[in-house]
Amino acid sequence: MSFDSLTLHHITHELCQTLIGGTIRHIEQANPTTFNFKISDNTQTHWLTISAHSVLARAHLIQKPPTGQKQSYFADFMSTHLKQGTIVNIEQLGWDRILKITVQPISDEHIQPPYKSIIAEFMGKHSNIILIDATDDRILECLKHIDESMSRYREVLPGENYVLPPQQNKQDPLTIDKDKFTEHFLSIEATWKTLFNQIDGLSPTLAKEIITRSEKTGLWDAFQQVTAYFNPKHIVPQLLVNDDNPLAASPLPLHQFPNTSSQNYESMSEALSAYYQAIMQKESITSLKHMLTQTLEKQNTLLKRKEIVLQKDLARAEKSDEYRICGELLLANLHKINRGQKQVEIQNYYSQEMETLTISLNPELTPSDNAQAYFKKYSKAKRGYSQIQQRLAELDAEQNVLKSFEGKLNSANTLDSLEKLRTDFVKNGYLKIQERKSKQETSEGPYRKYISSNGFHIYVGKNSQSNDLLLREIAKPRDMWLHAKQIHGSHVIIRNPENRPDIPMPTLLQAAQLAAFFSKAHHSSYVPVDYTWARYVVKRKGNVAGYVHYTHEKTLYVEPAVPSTKK
Repeated sequence: MSFDSLTLHHITHELCQTLIGGTIRHIEQANPTTFNFKISDNTQTHWLTISAHSVLARAHLIQKPPTGQKQSYFADFMSTHLKQGTIVNIEQLGWDRILKITVQPISDEHIQPPYKSIIAEFMGKHSNIILIDATDDRILECLKHIDESMSRYREVLPGENYVLPPQQNKQDPLTIDKDKFTEHFLSIEATWKTLFNQIDGLSPTLAKEIITRSEKTGLWDAFQQVTAYFNPKHIVPQLLVNDDNPLAASPLPLHQFPNTSSQNYESMSEALSAYYQAIMQKESITSLKHMLTQTLEKQNTLLKRKEIVLQKDLARAEKSDEYRICGELLLANLHKINRGQKQVEIQNYYSQEMETLTISLNPELTPSDNAQAYFKKYSKAKRGYSQIQQRLAELDAEQNVLKSFEGKLNSANTLDSLEKLRTDFVKNGYLKIQERKSKQETSEGPYRKYISSNGFHIYVGKNSQSNDLLLREIAKPRDMWLHAKQIHGSHVIIRNPENRPDIPMPTLLQAAQLAAFFSKAHHSSYVPVDYTWARYVVKRKGNVAGYVHYTHEKTLYVEPAVPSTKK
């Protein structure tokens, strides 16, 4: 239930009480789908988290968060439009799980930019965060781009007008009276599903709560009991726990879960923070434990394979005495052996049964050399036997260490204990921590170098100094220059030695994908990339390294990627 329409109703009330009139000081990305807003007024600083996660979509106040991941294009885009802006309105759109926060941007040289609105849709896998121009509902940018191939009802793309998701014809829970309510459920059976389908603002959990309470009080009275909690004065924010597992954050007691314990909080934000923190910690524990378990299983498999190979080697090494006996018998019977023989039958003097032993020979060697060959095999096998025994002992010790780790892993139930185990795994060589590097990237030189599908050479800067060098040393006036639009990233140059009047579109797209990939927007699905001839790109004196001014640009929207060809 944790983030249903009722919960959002109370969160909206909390945010209105706390954030209206506050100034957005900073926007920080916590993970690919979650953003934290630092908002302050004259007396206090608050942190608002908004997430479009497919399972954990939510919005509520939080304590000061830890430093997040690198900023994405969307985080920087919101900062550009909203930073230092004042929050003037916060509302829930109808009974939908949609939150709208309207911001008055900071004025620029006596020019007041139009109001902007953040629209957060909390709808499972369809959750999204959208920034619109509040004057005409035009979408400026959004976390997830939805085109016509993904939705037949509405497109969510920059430049399109924002349209609400499809609306359902349901009754308002706060205005429906007893007669109308009773009329609705005379002709159909009152189940949680029919309640959910007929009454707006009810989640499956709330609908089930009404049915549970109706067993003692009747349906209408149960409905009134539950809807009374739509009044912020009546709510009892709490975290429900079942066998140490977080079950829900709720603004009311849930009678449908009789065997649960609960902890009350001062606000819904506090209850939600506790719930999602517990959920994410539990998921982290499960994920880390699964990864460490797989690592141990993989290591066990490797050790078993080594043991099989060593046992086979040991079986061969145990034949060392057979090689010595063959050599001794050949020396004792040199007079019976002629060069060119492939084998010889000799009575085995070393056996109590004195049976006849067939000994293979190399026809190209003399009888004496054949004997020496067997003595060499004997010496080698004898040395190998000792080494194999030592390796088997070491292998047994490794297997004991693994068993020890298995015991520790089975008993580890906290994130701290699992993190310590992961550190031990790294120290023992079970896990390797490597920085990710593009397979297509060449490590030589100050630039990344690629060749497009049309045969054009593409240069990509590695840092601000490298970007400057690209403009000063590589780029010619008729080369093409590309850069992610209004976002930090690498400069990209398409060499044009033939001074062609245009660059083929496949090459432009590949270069644009590189510009998007090597920028802070690389987490986004589609990134705007500006391109123009290098002669229109100017680095003015005194500017910070990597910063330029450009004109005559056009824009491509591409998915960040690295081409399959490289130099």
